[in-house]
Amino acid sequence: MEGHQRNLYLYDRFNARVVGVSRNDVNTLKFWSDELELTFPILSNPVGHIGMWFGSLPPGYPMFSRKTVIIDRQGVIRYMRNGTPDFHDILRTLKKLNAEEVKS
Repeated sequence: MEGHQRNLYLYDRFNARVVGVSRNDVNTLKFWSDELELTFPILSNPVGHIGMWFGSLPPGYPMFSRKTVIIDRQGVIRYMRNGTPDFHDILRTLKKLNAEEVKS
């Protein structure tokens, strides 16, 4: 999350928004977000439906696995990677999406 916070100014250049999702309750997320000085929203998803939908919450597993997802303006998933975010890869994808949008 700290990496995304550091890169928000770059994401903004490509008109991208960051949203985190966690199975923690709202109060825990508020504390955590304040502690990390995050300025983007963190959604509380205690049941895990969002994680199941993106395949980052295997059945019977209590925690999300880390996953980065980029969804374009039409709602199409254009990037999905497991593990720690590769910020260079994310920025390349955002740059490509921005170029496609400018052409249309």
